[in-house]
Amino acid sequence: MREDKIIEKLQKLGLTKYESLAYITLLKLGPSKATDITKESGIPHTRVYDVLSSLHRKGFVDVMQGTPRLYKPVNPEVVLERIKEELIEDIEALKKAFLDLYREAHGEELPEIWTIQGFDNTLERAEHVIRTAKHEVLINTPFEFLKLLQGEIKNRKDVIFVIISNFGDEIPNWLKGDNIILAKSGGAPWLMASWIIGDIDYALFFGALPKDRRREKFYSFWAKSPRIIQNYMHWFYTIYFDNSEVIKPLAYERLQKPVSLVNIRTLIMVLKFAGLPRKAEIAGRLIDTKEPVTLDGEIVDYEYTPLTANVTFRYNGKELKVGGIGSYFEDVEGEKFILLE
Repeated sequence: MREDKIIEKLQKLGLTKYESLAYITLLKLGPSKATDITKESGIPHTRVYDVLSSLHRKGFVDVMQGTPRLYKPVNPEVVLERIKEELIEDIEALKKAFLDLYREAHGEELPEIWTIQGFDNTLERAEHVIRTAKHEVLINTPFEFLKLLQGEIKNRKDVIFVIISNFGDEIPNWLKGDNIILAKSGGAPWLMASWIIGDIDYALFFGALPKDRRREKFYSFWAKSPRIIQNYMHWFYTIYFDNSEVIKPLAYERLQKPVSLVNIRTLIMVLKFAGLPRKAEIAGRLIDTKEPVTLDGEIVDYEYTPLTANVTFRYNGKELKVGGIGSYFEDVEGEKFILLE
């Protein structure tokens, strides 16, 4: 790398031009007197002591006391690694500060929507969604793409899968897990779009698959926003799942308990296989006051239509209506649902 480029990069790290020149000169000469550094670098004699003192404060130079005083460059790996760690800490602190500012101003998380370019990058994101989910994964995609995810699906026995695709007559062994619900698409709906949704943390959306992955440009959309993803989940069920045929139910009794979910429609789907009443714990907020609550009781009924999804929860001798995120007609806005038995 040319010396002017090195100086440019050091300036981005907070050094002045003279400080950059002095450090580069010390790396060339080794421990040196200030006068030697001036001769080699061209830094004015009237400035060199201030420059070296500043480099010492910033951790780039050690001072060797004696007569004459010598200046020694700190190992670049040591000083740059320290700067990298400090930069990462500062960036993480800023990210948190900015998100806190947005949350205070708007009362919700900052929505993130990205465009992903390339089929392989999209596949990698889909695998990430499955790998990082903690509660549930919703998938609506052609079987051609679903097959590419079989390794990740087989590895996750601890989350609930709801998968819609254009299945054939035979269900592959890797889709026969107790934790998997399969629905066969009625036809046109699955052609409209593919969705891979993990909890309310990540969602991936794309259209038709490319016929030639190497030549065709391919784009997908990546979202990280609970409110947006909650809408995606609603569409997943009302547009796709409700117009498909369930070909493999959930083997609820064989699942390890408790079972945790974050989407009200997935909860109701699981309850259809589990039966009622069902002991549960629900965490969320009271609709009227927005006060956080955790309720222990049992689910005794549910309502499921294209517009409405809620459960009736018996708690301390009274019955409450619990909906999902964004609810306003119910008593409680449910954020997490834990089936205990």
